[in-house]
Amino acid sequence: MNRKTRLLLLLAWAFAVPAMAQAELTLVNPNLVDKDELQALPNVDDEIAQAIIDGRPYSSAVDLDTALAGVMDDEQREALYSRLFQPIALNTASEAEFLLIPGMSKKMAHEFVEYRPYKSMEQFRREIGKYVDDDEVARLESYVTLN
Repeated sequence: MNRKTRLLLLLAWAFAVPAMAQAELTLVNPNLVDKDELQALPNVDDEIAQAIIDGRPYSSAVDLDTALAGVMDDEQREALYSRLFQPIALNTASEAEFLLIPGMSKKMAHEFVEYRPYKSMEQFRREIGKYVDDDEVARLESYVTLN
């Protein structure tokens, strides 16, 4: 599927899904989200929302995970990371950092590192697309950045 077709399908999907349901699928940055938005996320109560706010700024996903490890178990954090995540820099992150992405395998984390340096997100899509389908590439892409 080419990029234009993918974009058209994404736009069609965006208009077909109610706005509230669509918003639930968006990853939010822990450095930018307010307390009310945090409390609407999986496994986040007032105490955890405040812990996230107090730990700011997060320079990496590992920093966020370290801050939450004391107040949430692995399963709770993984569920939260499907909605809240500090983007990972493709060209500098460790395999351990990539493993924080929900559903990430050691093999796939290794592939992320293997194809460095990434010069564009298109290169990321092309290389990772050798291993997973377009939907999974798009999901993984939402967790990473070139910066």
